[in-house]
Amino acid sequence: MSLDEALGIYAEAAQDLSSAALAQAAGNLYNCADLCNQVAEKVMQAVYVLHHDSRAAYDHDLRALGELVEAPPEILADLDLLTPYHPSAFLAARTVDEADLEVGDTAVDLVQCARRIVRWARSIVLANR
Repeated sequence: MSLDEALGIYAEAAQDLSSAALAQAAGNLYNCADLCNQVAEKVMQAVYVLHHDSRAAYDHDLRALGELVEAPPEILADLDLLTPYHPSAFLAARTVDEADLEVGDTAVDLVQCARRIVRWARSIVLANR
């Protein structure tokens, strides 16, 4: 069961990555940032599920989730960059329009972070199928 669940979660992350790139191209920059945050969470959960047969408890701290799956330092750094874009925190003090402006050109970097995270986990998740 854990392999099927991990593959499903990883596939959702890959779909979200495609959606993030589309949102970035369309100028929906906060949506892009939020999707990149979701990509990171889903990838970490997929790796966790492989080893624990359940999802990890998660409080929107991507680094903590990365540490649970023993992600390497460069991935932890990417997780640190993506963590602030969870809607419960990021949209608490701003509108979506303000969030779009604040994300701005950073969206390109966030998509790159999400891509690196997906690539890092690919061999871990797919090696077990």
